[in-house]
Amino acid sequence: MFATSIAMVSSEVVHAAPPPNTGMPDQTALDSSDPNQANWPQLTGGVASRPYVTALSVINNGVSTAVITSGTAIAETNVAPGRIAVAIAPFNLCRQGQTSTQGICYSTPNRIGVTIGYQIQPGQIGFDFASPKAADGTPLTLATPVTAETEFDISLNLNTLGKTLRWTWANGFVSYWNTSNLGTDGATLRLRLKPALMPIVLQGSQQVGCSAVPVMACQYSRSTHETLSANFVLSLDTTNDELFTGALFSSSRSYMGSLMTVPGESPKLSYGVSAPQTWSDGSVNTSTMSAVLSDAVILNFFGATPKVAATAEFTAAAFSLQRTDGGTQGNPVWTRWTAESNGTSGWLVTIPDITFASAVGTSGVGKQSNSVAPATVKVNSKVTAKLSAKAAGRATVLTLRVTASACAKSACRVVVTSINSKIASTGKTVKTAAVSKRSKAVLASVKTNSVSSQRLAAMLQVKKGAKWVYVASAVTSD
Repeated sequence: MFATSIAMVSSEVVHAAPPPNTGMPDQTALDSSDPNQANWPQLTGGVASRPYVTALSVINNGVSTAVITSGTAIAETNVAPGRIAVAIAPFNLCRQGQTSTQGICYSTPNRIGVTIGYQIQPGQIGFDFASPKAADGTPLTLATPVTAETEFDISLNLNTLGKTLRWTWANGFVSYWNTSNLGTDGATLRLRLKPALMPIVLQGSQQVGCSAVPVMACQYSRSTHETLSANFVLSLDTTNDELFTGALFSSSRSYMGSLMTVPGESPKLSYGVSAPQTWSDGSVNTSTMSAVLSDAVILNFFGATPKVAATAEFTAAAFSLQRTDGGTQGNPVWTRWTAESNGTSGWLVTIPDITFASAVGTSGVGKQSNSVAPATVKVNSKVTAKLSAKAAGRATVLTLRVTASACAKSACRVVVTSINSKIASTGKTVKTAAVSKRSKAVLASVKTNSVSSQRLAAMLQVKKGAKWVYVASAVTSD
């Protein structure tokens, strides 16, 4: 079940209507002052403080072609038309003279956009690999061919902005993701992804769409054009829990995706993507959504060790998906990732065949005209575990409350694990205690020695045959 390949959902058949122009500012333009928008000169420290590409390769049929090596924060100049290029843009940065205001603009960008494209002319790159065009609108031959099966291997130095990176969303199909030194000025990331189809709505010559974060109802129910594009967004918004530092989510055939978390005794997360219901040719739009769940995230969010997370009982009980927007999707596919092959030890969870539904009115009754609800997937546990902790001298008393019918029929136990930090991927079992009686209402108190700086996870297991299997878990809050 868990080793299933997702190749069947990672290919894009390009039958889209290309837009007449997909030009956008290149890095040189984004590094220049502009009275109408905030570019990198408005960042404290200026251009020298922004993220930059250190390496970029294009992989076709297993053959890698290096495009950028030993890159620096100084933008490349005199890039030939048709060569692969990258533009890194600050989102919601304050213009000169603007005051930093929540929801308006920020002294440092709250998100960063990274677009892999091709040089059109000085100051401009294109991003539609299905139909590259020159400045005069004629077809443009790329120096390195790009198809739906091409992989881009890109490395970034996040420079001074790596201290607050949380989640990242990518448009494309990801095969490698690695971050290092997050929270410092030396933070880096490496991503390998294939491009994916992306909707565009043109109103006259203006591109519009639904890329707000968090994602919300979109007024564009049908795209006018589609592009084959590779881009990603880095969120520097620190309102999400720190344990999602370095998390990666991706999607295809969508405008944008975003992660929302709700902390507390029973923490919850939801992920959504905005997209039109139909493609430009009138066909139903079906999207794919993926999440890289590292061993660290699974341990810190769910309280399950990598060994437990690899069991069918865990995925069935702890990773229960719920759609609340009226759309549909296929069954999730779990693919094991390793640090050696994929940059991260954990799981790639892919949800295929996502369809979109009309948004309902604000009263919850009736549909909004020409509005499309974002595909929102909530991750819930089938069995809710409530965990409280109380100091008892040098020890900690954990109290776990769970309603689990399995414990009324079979022996259950509580396994307590200590976790050094919110980004730790392994934990140490510090206590295993039997549940004293068989009952649906499990109330177990476990006293254990602990270090105040450590987090504690309590996992309820039931004995089936000769093995102990997952029922529910929870993690102490900070």
